[in-house]
Amino acid sequence: MSKPKPYISRASTLQDALAAVGRLPGVMTAAIQQWGEIEIVVRKREPKRSLDQNRLQRLWCREVSDQSDMSAEEWRGYCKYHFGVAILCEESEDYREACKAVLSPLTYEQRLLLMQEPHDYPVTRGMTKAQKTKYLNRIWEHFTGQGFRLTDPGLKGIGPDQYREVAA
Repeated sequence: MSKPKPYISRASTLQDALAAVGRLPGVMTAAIQQWGEIEIVVRKREPKRSLDQNRLQRLWCREVSDQSDMSAEEWRGYCKYHFGVAILCEESEDYREACKAVLSPLTYEQRLLLMQEPHDYPVTRGMTKAQKTKYLNRIWEHFTGQGFRLTDPGLKGIGPDQYREVAA
């Protein structure tokens, strides 16, 4: 039997929240019948990474590729493994344990391949804007610290409010 999916409803207005609450009795009845016990959680929603952040990451991978002997996709895998996995492991014990189970048996080369297409192990796609900002900062510091020239987001019309979106 497949694992049941949780019920998730997002609301940014009181009207949206009340509509979600209206659906809860039916959802809870079905969940209790299927799972026995349920847990109801209300928490602040953290916005996911932005498209500007994704574009900047891809741009930097292409720029590093142009200045090295590896492809942009290889550099993307390198960054996901060295910076992204580390950030998510720092912030989530569940993610850390899952990575141990999946990545530990693999060689370093296999881990890097797993981060790239066609496998594309999920790392950055689940990041919040704050996590993606931390990720981009680590990429910037690593590569510029090694002498690579990367586009400064401010000079490409990508404002600091779009790239360095810091949680308040």
